[in-house]
Amino acid sequence: MGDWIGLGIILLVLGGGLWGLSYLGTPPKPLTPEEFERRVKQSQGWMTAGVAGGMHALQKLINPKAAEAVEVQKDLRQGYYDDQQETGDGDEPGSNKMDSKSSQVEDGNA
Repeated sequence: MGDWIGLGIILLVLGGGLWGLSYLGTPPKPLTPEEFERRVKQSQGWMTAGVAGGMHALQKLINPKAAEAVEVQKDLRQGYYDDQQETGDGDEPGSNKMDSKSSQVEDGNA
């Protein structure tokens, strides 16, 4: 008897899957311009913000250096970034803080 119940459940799942696929395959009915405008107004909201936040978090996991670069750019725009904090590949050769300190040591000014 248990075999028949299991077979019935499997057939029910397969039948539901086939019905769902046939439902997804039907073309949608055309929208009226008023209905289109109503849907556009409804689409802006918390869902869009949630998806954008989720994608940002996913991007941070996938590429943490890019996320760090975005945060540094925001800090630079707001004026919070300190020049002495980090040096990178893009620093100008004449503006190196270490060169000015070593020249001060040689001159006896340090």
